[in-house]
Amino acid sequence: MFAWLTRFIERHPDLHRFTLRIWRAFPPRLAGFAKGLLARKWLVGAVAVMIDDTTWPAEVLLVEHSYRPKGAWGLPGGSLESTPGDPGRPRDDASSDDVIESALRREISEELGIEIDVMGLLRIDAIPFIPEEPGPYRLDFYFRCAPRDGFIAFRRSLASGQVTPGSPEIKQMRLVPLTDLSRYDLFSSDARFLTTDLPRYEPRLAVVSREDRMQTAPTGQTRSARRLAASETELAGSEDEPRHRG
Repeated sequence: MFAWLTRFIERHPDLHRFTLRIWRAFPPRLAGFAKGLLARKWLVGAVAVMIDDTTWPAEVLLVEHSYRPKGAWGLPGGSLESTPGDPGRPRDDASSDDVIESALRREISEELGIEIDVMGLLRIDAIPFIPEEPGPYRLDFYFRCAPRDGFIAFRRSLASGQVTPGSPEIKQMRLVPLTDLSRYDLFSSDARFLTTDLPRYEPRLAVVSREDRMQTAPTGQTRSARRLAASETELAGSEDEPRHRG
């Protein structure tokens, strides 16, 4: 709330030293309350990156959020606001080593109705500003995940309607080719992760659009590349068009 005051004090050494002497005299609860007012607020989130790389092009699970007028499509996940415990009260038990992963598994189960395995941490992204949701600073943990029953079973359940969103926050979910991301109104931080960050960690998943594949194909392969792009266009046209937000 008053993070600007903290920065002001830290820029003036004499005032900083004087403030620290006063701080030491504070009772613990008062010090904790004051720190809550002075510290910068962060929203901690966990994000599931569910990519089926056994298909070509690889496909990623995207969800459409009902509460976002812009950037409605994005990666599934949630914040850690529901983590059990009260920071104002002591506790004897230690938190588990996978507290963030557990929160992510719980969010995906509640919102999408599926169980997932968390395979590993890909990136921690500190985001000071998001145009779709200006507010607190964000600290997002991106985890590589997979459906517990495998992608083949997940695709079957998704196609048959056995798996549907279990939360009003989610309108629909869809496996989307990485080459088609530009056709969706993506949440800006997720778009940056998928198109910029992910290729640095897994270069084979670098996003190349249909148009780029045609332009960069060697001369001898241009004709086959055009046939491939045309067939992909026909297949895409047979499916429901993605919803775009203005």
